[in-house]
Amino acid sequence: MTDDQGAGYHRPPISGRFKKGQSGNPKGRPKGSRNLRTDLSSMMKRRVQIREDGEPRLVSRQELVLLRLFERAAKGDTKACTQLFNMIMKFEPGEQSNSETTIVTEHDQEIIADFLRRHSKHEE
Repeated sequence: MTDDQGAGYHRPPISGRFKKGQSGNPKGRPKGSRNLRTDLSSMMKRRVQIREDGEPRLVSRQELVLLRLFERAAKGDTKACTQLFNMIMKFEPGEQSNSETTIVTEHDQEIIADFLRRHSKHEE
């Protein structure tokens, strides 16, 4: 019986199969290799010096971008306002639902009690 006799659909030749205990990608992704997310994150964390009220101050590049966006929005730039509000809504969605209180009336409670009463009878 040769090496390739068992080969066929979904059955590669034995010589071409991975050896037991050996990875199919032995080198794999090198440790410390970076992707766009890590590069962007490290770039935005770097600190730069700005002047605020005539005083020098160190801020992250991310904060600098947000400060510039806020300044444009404060001057009446509607696109900047929209971007700020979209960011706020994206990162703080829970505050919207907390401000709305649900009111359960006595009539609602009666309906729920009736449903539970009828539902518990069917289970027995």
